[in-house]
Amino acid sequence: MSNSYKEIYNKLIGEKFNTVVIRYSPEKGKYEYRGFSHHAEKNALDNIANLIIDDMIFYAFSENEILRLNDDIDLLEDLRAAAKYAYSERLPKREKAKSDGTMGEVLLDIIIQLASQNTKKLIARAKHTEIKNKKEITGYDALYFTKDAEGISLWLGQAKAGQKAYCKRSIIKDLQEKYKREYFADTAFYIADKNEAPELGELLNDINKICLMAQMKKWNGNQKIEKLFEVLKAKQVKIKIPCLITYSQNIYFDKAKLEEYVEHEVKEILDEFDSQIFPIEIETSYEIVFYIIPVEDVDYIRDKIIELKKEAI
Repeated sequence: MSNSYKEIYNKLIGEKFNTVVIRYSPEKGKYEYRGFSHHAEKNALDNIANLIIDDMIFYAFSENEILRLNDDIDLLEDLRAAAKYAYSERLPKREKAKSDGTMGEVLLDIIIQLASQNTKKLIARAKHTEIKNKKEITGYDALYFTKDAEGISLWLGQAKAGQKAYCKRSIIKDLQEKYKREYFADTAFYIADKNEAPELGELLNDINKICLMAQMKKWNGNQKIEKLFEVLKAKQVKIKIPCLITYSQNIYFDKAKLEEYVEHEVKEILDEFDSQIFPIEIETSYEIVFYIIPVEDVDYIRDKIIELKKEAI
């Protein structure tokens, strides 16, 4: 198997994604909207569930960890066993389908990894959990740095799966509450302290130094946050806010009109979300992209993921 993480990921996940998921042309409003669907065929939901399960190991571990563990213990020899390993070692113990966010979180991870081919994922959100209960970091469903030729990006995303009304309401609520200065800064300081990626060395040192200087100079919260934004601006760090909405919708009964139905779903969400004003208090460059995936039955996919989790030791 190739030593390149991207080549491995594209072969094991990307190729499968392209056969299971249909992409549609993006729509532009105040924000960007990208529509997806699965195929209108018999095994489509099983294919989506298997794609999510196969990606669980890539979601839970960083690129360097994947490469090292694959060399050391053939981690990727059996992706279903690897998914159980990821769940046992890294992921929170959520085994109630209705409240399990794994489906949305992992789908969002796949979309981001495939959309950022020239970047390197430098932190795995699932790595930073408490021992025993695997309590996860709350607030953001996608949480990592990437780096490409244009610079460093910090991804802070949201993923919702369930009924459409719930997903829309929850995404709007998160965008209204979770991108305020204090919330954002607390997360940036947390992951800077936990990350040792050499590609981020200078940036991480500058952010961690702010925490030290805040103690030495007795800065208040606002002073500390201002210093953080000064560093992010100086380093030209881009903030990306990807939001995934995947929900049950009966649009798969007429294969010939599937694209038309998906376009209608995207347009409906665009009209509603473009009318919103989101108080994003991030004092540097940021962008919001909405990924919209109506599926035939969210609960069916969730149940398949729960079955996998219950098989894990």
